[in-house]
Amino acid sequence: MVKTALVTGANKGIRYAIAQQLLEQGYTVLVGARDAGRGEAAVRELQTFGNAELLLVDVADLDSIHAAVASITANYDGLDLLVNNAGISGDMDRTAWEYETQELLDIYKVDFIGPYELTKGLLPVLQKNSGTIINISTPIEPGKWWHPLGYMAGKAPLNVMTKDFGLEFEQRGMPIEIFAVMPGAVSTDLNGHIEGDFVRTTDNAAELILSFFFDDQNHNGQVINEDGSVVNYNPQR
Repeated sequence: MVKTALVTGANKGIRYAIAQQLLEQGYTVLVGARDAGRGEAAVRELQTFGNAELLLVDVADLDSIHAAVASITANYDGLDLLVNNAGISGDMDRTAWEYETQELLDIYKVDFIGPYELTKGLLPVLQKNSGTIINISTPIEPGKWWHPLGYMAGKAPLNVMTKDFGLEFEQRGMPIEIFAVMPGAVSTDLNGHIEGDFVRTTDNAAELILSFFFDDQNHNGQVINEDGSVVNYNPQR
């Protein structure tokens, strides 16, 4: 059976680089995109690296997610990898108290509710194939130079989901693994393509993220920092 991966938001940025690198490893990659035109353009480029196919899915729209799950269940029963990477940041230049409530709700819907619903819907296929779920996340502890409330608040429940799903997979003996990776500063549209010695390219970030997938180690339930260390939200444990 051909190994198949779904990468959400794969028409650009880190997720495009992840899709490319998975194709180079022999995966069939479903390029998750909400816009048909941008998705088709990305697929045409990615097909030079392997078998890339477009899957229309808008992670802000539950009906779209359910349609994507139905399509995968019917047509891609070899799916064994889900990369939840589609996301929005909101205005990262706002102070913590300047966000409109609707903006926070929009971020929450895309960065957590969408990945949750998609993951839940694909669990039967992933479990059958002893699959893996990778969530792309961000630190949720405010730092002196970087503390965008909307983005951190949207990703915080994704980290909780990763740890909670992982715990229950283990408790129930389910042959499925979930982990999150926080790749650090990466030059993308999200941040206006920042530059600096501490900033990764999208290719570098994709390589880092996938290194934990291909290292033959059990990372179930882990939230992993860019240096490879595992976040411990309960240091007394």
